[in-house]
Amino acid sequence: MKNELIAGGVGTALSAAGTAAQTNEVLQTISLIITIIGALISFIVVPLLNWYKSAKKDGKIGVEEITDAANTLKDGLKNTQDAVQHSQTEGEDKREEIKDEHNKERRV
Repeated sequence: MKNELIAGGVGTALSAAGTAAQTNEVLQTISLIITIIGALISFIVVPLLNWYKSAKKDGKIGVEEITDAANTLKDGLKNTQDAVQHSQTEGEDKREEIKDEHNKERRV
């Protein structure tokens, strides 16, 4: 009976650790999605709205202003890509920390 209780406790602990790891992965995915949305708004939508407001002041949009918009969009896409890559790197680092903690718990 005592061995069954210990085995059941170990099984429950492993299940809880697995659930915690999965939950963390889901939260990391949600965090990545929020990062992408925030980066798109910050680096693309807001600058393009500001460009549009300033370009429409004289009532027309010329070739030079369209070039400025293209450059704004290009810079925004680059900044968004950098932000997403940074977020993914942080997520991978966190995953490694969790795996290390989990492995330490299993050894104990």
